[in-house]
Amino acid sequence: MTSKYQRGFDITRDSLRIFTQRPTLLVLPALSLLAVGSAFAVLGAIVFQQGLVGSLLTNDLYKYGVLFCAIAISSSVATFFNAAVVHCAAQLFDGNPTSVREGLAAAWRARRQIALWAVVAATLGTVLYILDEKFGVVGSLTRMVFDVAWALLTFFIVPVIVLDERRSLRRQLRRSGSLFRDTWGESVSATLGVSFVFLIVALPGVALGVVGYFVLDGVVGVGALVGGGGIVVAAIVGSQTAAAVVRTALYRYATTGEHVGPFESRDPDTVFPES
Repeated sequence: MTSKYQRGFDITRDSLRIFTQRPTLLVLPALSLLAVGSAFAVLGAIVFQQGLVGSLLTNDLYKYGVLFCAIAISSSVATFFNAAVVHCAAQLFDGNPTSVREGLAAAWRARRQIALWAVVAATLGTVLYILDEKFGVVGSLTRMVFDVAWALLTFFIVPVIVLDERRSLRRQLRRSGSLFRDTWGESVSATLGVSFVFLIVALPGVALGVVGYFVLDGVVGVGALVGGGGIVVAAIVGSQTAAAVVRTALYRYATTGEHVGPFESRDPDTVFPES
């Protein structure tokens, strides 16, 4: 078991090491968090300014409309910046120079596909929420099954949007699903490894924030809350970056058979063997 955790750490370390070639690229996931936070702040301000807080609790139309907007905002912004990371990672894999501006330009070129993807994701997310809310256990089970299936189907959607020539969302989803089917073991194992590592990183931040809120007072308490929040945010940024690099490397492996990035010196087929 320990060796599996060690392999997860190694994959994460080698993924982030890619960006030591261009440390400024770590700005991209940080910008993603900032943009999502700012967008939600604006959405929240509109809700409060228009006096819609009460309506969100009593009017389904308002509630589902705000939910749709929230999912669309988070999906579009996160996908946009992840697309920039994917482009830069692919360039670094090939030994080519790249930059934040170049990554953002690549994401901007795919803005229509990203926007369409966000609308589809928001629509599906809202429909599944309604099913969960209105149909009890059956709705909850349906949502759970579709959430898992959707996550697997769209595992490679960002690399496909950025690096593939397909422009139809239907073809992009088919391509993503096909690539995941061909590499499902490697994809799930590597992703779980990265997630586990950053969960461990985030836990001290969560603990520090809890202590700051419930135990400490005054400036010390505020400092603990800020420090804990900073650790959690850093873990989220690192997780997003490492996950994008891993998926880009797995995309390259699935499409060309090349071992690049975190898999340059290891076989993705044996990243997490069962024994």
